[in-house]
Amino acid sequence: MSLYLIVGLGNYPEQYHQTRHNVGFMVIDKLCKALSLELTNHKFNGKFIKVQVEGNQFIIAKPYTYMNLSGNFVSEIIKFYQVKPQNIMVISDDADNKVGTIRIRAEGSSGGQNGLKDIIAKINTTNFNRIKIGIGRPSNNLMNLADYVLSPFNKTELPTIDKVLNKVVEALIDFINSTSIKELMNRYNVTL
Repeated sequence: MSLYLIVGLGNYPEQYHQTRHNVGFMVIDKLCKALSLELTNHKFNGKFIKVQVEGNQFIIAKPYTYMNLSGNFVSEIIKFYQVKPQNIMVISDDADNKVGTIRIRAEGSSGGQNGLKDIIAKINTTNFNRIKIGIGRPSNNLMNLADYVLSPFNKTELPTIDKVLNKVVEALIDFINSTSIKELMNRYNVTL
């Protein structure tokens, strides 16, 4: 039996709930709804649930550490449950790709995303799976990136983001049902 961790990144306080930086949390919320699950365990400064699917166990989680300290939660939970790095799937925002883009990778750098950067530093490897959801960059020079990622999606972006979130949930359900990362990349690396 293998144990997997699916973790969506975001910022916990309510004021950040619908912001660009929180697409990882949004995915976990939609995934839990699709699977009729609720994150009921409070530990390691986060919320999670552990479920069994066809002989494998999955931890579905959201860290409540703030984005920049996501590695604290991930490192503690994988140490406690003995999750191998290659069995981790992290969902995060990606400012380097436009809204509507989904990029699945088996490993790689943080791409400047602070949550991924902290996870890499705390677990000392880049060898974990990730789904990066494009949020774009500010269209004008008046807003810096830090303020932009903490802003909500605009009305024209919302229908696209909703499609993206649903597509990522599909990908995660396939992941749970033992679809390989290579196949997930072939099927879900898209721009909607």
